[in-house]
Formats: sequence, C-alpha cells, structure tokens
Amino acid sequence: MSSYVDKDYFYYLRGRELLLYKLLGSRNENRITQSGVLQQYQNELVYPDEDIANGLRVEYTKVSEPFISEALETTLSYASGTNISIAQSNNTDIVTTTSNFWDTTSGFAVGDKIRIKGSSSNDGDHTIATFAGTNNVILRTSSTLTAESSGQRIIIQQIPKEVTSPDSTSHINLNKMLSLAVVDYCKAMLSDRRGEIDKKEYYMKQFYSKLADNESNKRIISVASPINAYAVK
Repeated sequence: MSSYVDKDYFYYLRGRELLLYKLLGSRNENRITQSGVLQQYQNELVYPDEDIANGLRVEYTKVSEPFISEALETTLSYASGTNISIAQSNNTDIVTTTSNFWDTTSGFAVGDKIRIKGSSSNDGDHTIATFAGTNNVILRTSSTLTAESSGQRIIIQQIPKEVTSPDSTSHINLNKMLSLAVVDYCKAMLSDRRGEIDKKEYYMKQFYSKLADNESNKRIISVASPINAYAVK
C-alpha cells in the first residue's frame, strides 16, 4: 500500500463499517471514471486502486494505557529510510549511515518508546536505551532484535510511553483538545454532586463543544456525502 496514506487515503464511518477511499487529486492528469477517461483537475474520492496485502491498521487511543509521560503533541520524532540496518553486529542495534540521524535529525531521545514499521522481522514497539557509534549512527534498544540488512524502507516513529503510576506531571492519553474536554466533564460531575445544576449544564455544554472542535480539526475533504471524511493514519 502507498506510504503516504495520511495524504492519499480517507475513510467514512457508517455504523460499524469502515469504508476506505483514495484521493484523486489535481496532480493526476488522466483520471479514469466509469464512463472512461475524464480530463479534469478537481479533487475527488475513488475506490482504492491497489491491494492491501496485510490488512488495514486503524490507530486510536488504547483504553489500557490511560496515562502517558508526554503530551501527544510532543511525541513527533520520526525516521524513515532505506539505509537502516538492524542487529547486524549487535542484537539490540538499529544502524544508519547518516551522522547524528537519530538524536539530531529525527529528534529521538534516550527513554523514548518507538514503533518499527516496514521491517521483515522487527515490527513492533521498543524503547531507546542509548545512542552509540561515531556521530550517533546507532540507536540501541533495550530489547533483542532480529538481524536485517539495509535496503527496504523502514519507518521508526515515537509513540506515547505509558505511565503505570501517574502523578501531577503525567498526561491523559488524549490530545490537548480532548484533555480539556475531560476537565470540563469532571467539573460538570462535581457540580452535579453539589446540586449546582446550572453549572453542570454549562460545563457539559463546554464538554460537547470541545468534542465538536476536535472533530472539526481533523483533515476533511469536501465531498457529496452527509458524513465527513477523515484522514487514515
């Protein structure tokens, strides 16, 4: 499947069904429709023209990990390349040929939780133990990896790190807007307990308003449908 699914693929939620579509943008000169080749330069959604060999993964907040150490907006470190090899000389190492690739270029830090995608044998979640090698070309994990030579494109992305004993510095495993919505909901329940119905109604209104703002912040393409289209992650 295409690498840039966040830019080229969209979905509809229809009850319990997830309907997948591909964006046919203005950069495509020849666009085939049911009536043949159509020359136009407008965006439209079409059925995907490629197979999804290994299924479709939909990412969402895990209920089993309610608290994380960093806000979701700060877990943005990302690396991708065909020059990444795994466990060639050490069974915990991920190696690239680019100097300072991990900590400077990609923004990773020791202790970050990462997810490997696109590899033959090492897809999954790991934790960064340290950086090593000349100019930090080695990312050393705290888990054992399977040897893979470079050549295929491997993606390594920072993901939220769970906090098992949350404190005042921990974050809810939600984005900032939904976190603010949770605060309003808690205020509404406290007002309800004290019998302050007017305050409860006010905070519940704020709660639903933030939920709506969160939905409107998602990437939307204008299509002739009563249901909004959201980007696939």
